[in-house]
Amino acid sequence: MRRKTRLGLVIGLPLLVLFGLYTGFWFLVADRLRQGLADQAQLLRAKGLDVTWAKATVNGFPFVFRASLEDARVVDDAAKPSPEVTAEHLYATTAPWDFRHWRLSAPRGLKASFVEAGQRLPMTLAASEATGEVGIDGGGSTFLVNLTGVTAAAAATTVTAQSAEAKIVLPPHPPTGHTEPSATATIALRQVKLPAAVPPLGDTVDDVTVAATLMGPLPSGPPRQAAAAWRDAGGTLELDSLHLEWGQLGVTANGTVALDGDLQPTGAFSGAIQGYDQVMTALAASGRLRAGDIGLARIGLAMLAKAGPNGRPEIRTSFTIEGGEMRLGPVKLGPAPRISWE
Repeated sequence: MRRKTRLGLVIGLPLLVLFGLYTGFWFLVADRLRQGLADQAQLLRAKGLDVTWAKATVNGFPFVFRASLEDARVVDDAAKPSPEVTAEHLYATTAPWDFRHWRLSAPRGLKASFVEAGQRLPMTLAASEATGEVGIDGGGSTFLVNLTGVTAAAAATTVTAQSAEAKIVLPPHPPTGHTEPSATATIALRQVKLPAAVPPLGDTVDDVTVAATLMGPLPSGPPRQAAAAWRDAGGTLELDSLHLEWGQLGVTANGTVALDGDLQPTGAFSGAIQGYDQVMTALAASGRLRAGDIGLARIGLAMLAKAGPNGRPEIRTSFTIEGGEMRLGPVKLGPAPRISWE
């Protein structure tokens, strides 16, 4: 009996000591995290980023650290219009042995608004639920965001999406020239419902996924000055891939975008289009093609068509933006959307 008691003490006492040490470590780190949140918010305010919350707690003992913010609010006073992001509940969770990776969640959703009094109409972006991840390692930083039940509204126009996913990767060191990436991003939208139907494609875009790389350092400062400096340094936006599914229409593309002397987009892309007959119908319905030209255009495109990877006929063509005009191959599509930098 004494041997069992001694054996229990030999095994149990070190475990008890280790548990006591771990408990002290956990609560010490939790306290540092709480103080770190306040310190980080103070540093961000000095840079024009106003970060506030009603209540901050750290719990999750013993297996995780879970930082919780109630009524969190972030306002970028340096940007115009000033974006504001709010979340009723925001959680950040990490394991005690890995502080380089955090899981984020806003189970009651979040809301972002962009308002410039007297100059622009307000624009809002809301999601019923949001999750994400942040990872930092020797290869750079990775940010993942998943939104569910997305609604974007501006004035009387509203666009909704079933879900939105974004992945942003930052290199370990800032670029020193236009041949080095500043960031890469992939954005995917599912079931995007437009304000009005586009005949014959309908009012719901099934899927749109864009992967792009921003080349060259992006200077700080007001948007117009920063964009001009980025352009003058040879900065470009590389469209690594575009995938669009909208009814019978399917589009894939890649190319390069830059800014011209007026800070407007200019670029060239190559890609493939499936369901080009629907494109012709849509162009005619929008008045971009005359009814008499549709038949000739269809004949010419049919001669260029080849079987795609899924067996459907597709045409490989180019898309260009130059001098404020958009062209799909030889077909003029009209003026390109202009960027307002004010």
